[in-house]
Amino acid sequence: MKKAVHFGAGKIGRGFIAELLHDSGYEVIFGDVVDELIDLVNKNHKYSLFLIDHDYEEKIIDNVIAYSNIKDADKLIDEMCEAEIITTSVMATNLPKVAPLITMGLKKRFEQGKGKVIIMACENAIMGTDILKNAMIETKILTKEQIDSVAVFPNTAVDRMVFGGVHNGTEGIEIGDAFELVIEKGKLENPDSEPIKGAEYVEDIMMYLQRKIYIINCGHAIAGYFGQALKGYEIVQDSLRDPELLPQIREAMLESASALEKKYGFSHDSLVEYMETMMVKRFTTPGVVDPISRVSREPIRKISPNDRIMGPANNCEQYGLENRYLLKGVACALKFKSEGDLQAEELQNYILNNGVEEAIVKYTGAQRDSHIFNVILEEYNKIK
Repeated sequence: MKKAVHFGAGKIGRGFIAELLHDSGYEVIFGDVVDELIDLVNKNHKYSLFLIDHDYEEKIIDNVIAYSNIKDADKLIDEMCEAEIITTSVMATNLPKVAPLITMGLKKRFEQGKGKVIIMACENAIMGTDILKNAMIETKILTKEQIDSVAVFPNTAVDRMVFGGVHNGTEGIEIGDAFELVIEKGKLENPDSEPIKGAEYVEDIMMYLQRKIYIINCGHAIAGYFGQALKGYEIVQDSLRDPELLPQIREAMLESASALEKKYGFSHDSLVEYMETMMVKRFTTPGVVDPISRVSREPIRKISPNDRIMGPANNCEQYGLENRYLLKGVACALKFKSEGDLQAEELQNYILNNGVEEAIVKYTGAQRDSHIFNVILEEYNKIK
C-alpha cells in the first residue's frame, strides 16, 4: 500500500487531508506532538467522520497510525523514507517547528538514494509550502540542492469546514461536503499526475490562494470581528444570521472579489457563487457552531498588510475600487478581545499605551493620513 506521512492529527489533519489521502489509496502515518491525539488514532488504527450534509452519516477512515514527533522521531524518519507524499496541517506558524524533522527524513532519503517525494504544506497561508521549504533550508541539515534532489514542493490552497462531534455514542469529526484542495501542478515531478484524488491541479496557484484567503477567510474573520465589536456576539453564526450584519459581511467579500476580478480575470458570477457556496451556505448549516474566539484569533496576523483583510483592501486601493467594508473589518479587529489570545492582548495593550492611530500604522502598514488610514480611524471611532 502507498504511504503518506501527514504532520498534524487535529481536526483538519484527520477530517480533511488524511481523508483525501485515505480515499486516494494511501496508508496515512500521522506525526503530532499531542499524546492524546496520537493515542486516539492508535486506539483502533481508525477513526470516524460524520458527514454534515448527509444527516451525519458515519464514514470510517482506517489504515492509519500515529507517532510522536518528539518520542518517535526515528520512526517518522523511517516512514518518510518510504512515503510517496508528505503533508502538513499544523498551522503556518508551526511550520518552522516541523521543518527539522521533515528535513531529517529527506536526509535519510538522500543517503539511501531514494526518488523524489511530494511535500505540501496544507495550511491557511499564502505559499505555505514555500514557507516550509525555506524553513527546511535554514536548518542546514541539507543544502537546497540536496533537498531539491529528493523532493518537490507544490504550494496548495485549502479549505474545508470541520468540527468535533459525537453521534450515536461515537466521538469523531464532522465534515462538510464542500472542500477545496488546489495544488500547484507545475511543481510536481510529473505535472500530469494527480497524487491526491479530488484535488484541483492548476498552473497559477496564487490566484486560487488569494480567492480562498481573500474571500472565504476574509469573510469568516470579518463576521467574527463585526459580531463581537458591533453586537457582542460570541458565535460567528449569530453574525451570519443577523439581518443587519450579513449584508455588510457580504459587501466586504464583494469588495475583495471586485479586486480579484480585475487582477486575475475571474468572472463576477463565479466569485459570487464561490462566496455563497463556500462561505455563507456552509457556515449557516444547521448545527454548525463556530466560536468567534477561534475564528478571529490572532488579530495582528489577520490585519497584517498581505493577509485576509488588509490584503484585499490594498488590492482594492490599487485598482481604485471601494474598500470601506473591508476597512470597517480592520477597525472592528482593532477592538477584538479574547482572553488568552496573546496577539489580542498585545494589540489592546499597544492601543492603550500608544493610541489607535499608532496601532493602525504599526499593524496594518497603512500610511498616516492615507485614505486607508483615515477610513479605518473613522470606522473605529464609530464603534461604541
